[in-house]
Amino acid sequence: MDDITFIHTADIHLGRKFNYLKDKAGDAREHLFEVLKKISDLAIEKKVKFIIIAGDLFDSTNPDLYSVGKFLNFVSVLAGQKIRVVVLPGTHDYLSENGIYSNKNLFNAYKNLFIFNDPIIRSVTFEDLSVTLYAYPPVANKMDKSPISGFNMDDDVSLYRIIIAHGSVQIPGKSDPKDSPITFEEIESSKASYIALGHWHQNLDFTRKVPCFYSGSPELIDIDQSESGFVMYGDLSKGIYESIKVGDRYFDELSIPLSNIHTPEQLVEKIISNANLNLIRKVVLIGKKPKEIVGINFDILKKELSANFYFLIIEDKSEFSIDKSIDYELLSPIEKSYISNLKDLIEKTQDNKEKEMYTEALEIGYALLNGRNDIL
Repeated sequence: MDDITFIHTADIHLGRKFNYLKDKAGDAREHLFEVLKKISDLAIEKKVKFIIIAGDLFDSTNPDLYSVGKFLNFVSVLAGQKIRVVVLPGTHDYLSENGIYSNKNLFNAYKNLFIFNDPIIRSVTFEDLSVTLYAYPPVANKMDKSPISGFNMDDDVSLYRIIIAHGSVQIPGKSDPKDSPITFEEIESSKASYIALGHWHQNLDFTRKVPCFYSGSPELIDIDQSESGFVMYGDLSKGIYESIKVGDRYFDELSIPLSNIHTPEQLVEKIISNANLNLIRKVVLIGKKPKEIVGINFDILKKELSANFYFLIIEDKSEFSIDKSIDYELLSPIEKSYISNLKDLIEKTQDNKEKEMYTEALEIGYALLNGRNDIL
């Protein structure tokens, strides 16, 4: 018998809105189809026997038809190479009465596709490979039952058994015990040859005697996401399991203390350091603003620097201190009057929005009075 090889992926989220990416949202949605093609290309290159999608193939229970069509094209390409595709619904695309997976006629024509779309059917066997795959299809966004325990494998004569699950390994302080909980004891005592997990977007190894992995999402889905962009490649006959990079996007966060910045140019240099067109960067500005930075419009700055990144976020958490950022001894009479009047308004108003508006006016006005025409 040939080596029993497979690819395990999950959390592709076809049809994702990507609202946080604003004008890049459409590009990011389309890019997921490119990643799907990378997965099929890899499967063909590796000559795998089947692909496992461990939940959240789609971003909702009723995805757009364009996304569904792209997936079915993916299945058709793999059918030509005699590669099977096994899909488990997840928490975003869980089984629902009128959801995408209830339309069984849509998928029946694809003989290389098996979807766990019947709550009663808990396993499928590929007899020619001597592989049985087990799964509980989610029927709600959250479930309090373990998705990897309770399978009856006693009569299974297959050489290899794979459990597919969409859930949360229980880590104190991190995991929700009502979010399809998976314990380390269940992993360790499992009779499976491999456990293919979905739900967490990171590529993680939770092997406990039994090989157990989160593939992670094959491309960055959420901001603040790390260790995504991978799929798992497995060879059951050799016991080899490895992660393979398929995604392009990645995220980082820079915290910049403005007290260490002495010129606008220095701030720009910090923000664009190691910039990359696949990078989503979040910049957090902290600390007291020095007078050289006072008045910079960070929205304009972000627009000017965005071309260096896939997407740039600048979050201003710095402080403009009236008493510490302004040297009253060096002020002209008109500057003193302007600052005094605005400071009085800031102290008197009880409205937070008005307070922010007056503080911004004070900051910008002070910068302009000091010749900072670059902020306009």
